[in-house]
Amino acid sequence: MADWLETLKSTDRSGRAWAEFLRSMRWIVLAGVLMVTVSLWYLSLYGPLHIHMVIATVAGVFLSVLLGAGLFAAAFFSDKSGHDRNVTDSTRGNALEPNPLTLPAGLESYRRTAGFTEKTVPAALRADHTTKEGSWGLIVVEQGALTYRITDPRRPESETLLTPTSAPGVIEPTILHHVEPHGPVRFHVEFWRAADKG
Repeated sequence: MADWLETLKSTDRSGRAWAEFLRSMRWIVLAGVLMVTVSLWYLSLYGPLHIHMVIATVAGVFLSVLLGAGLFAAAFFSDKSGHDRNVTDSTRGNALEPNPLTLPAGLESYRRTAGFTEKTVPAALRADHTTKEGSWGLIVVEQGALTYRITDPRRPESETLLTPTSAPGVIEPTILHHVEPHGPVRFHVEFWRAADKG
């Protein structure tokens, strides 16, 4: 039912945009005819009009108006009909890599923060921040609930509710993110990096 309604809305929007585009093109054609008329009248003030001059003026002026204004009308039609949004969404979806759900292989834990609560969580963790290159993280909730948001433009926007029974939140290096406590909570962050082969 929801898909059918969405299709109906999309068709209706496209129909309105098409009608508006045709109305705009009629005004553009009229403007082109008026511009040609004014141009020929202006040229006639300086001497007789020859057939070649008339053809060149009609073609040059009319086609210039039609092409210039028509391209603007087509751009507005594309936007209002929803085509631009479809292409943008499609491109964005294909360009963004998904958020990883687990750490990559070959990492080892090298540091862990103290436990934070809703009262002691640093302001820096509530605001957008990143880890350095090569430094991964796991947000482990021990009690309560914590929202983990990924806000980096290189990844799809993501919001995950972390609890003691859920998987830890995976933090990618250099990817913007922040957390938000929901009532009483206790959590810590573990940091991981590539294992030292030496």
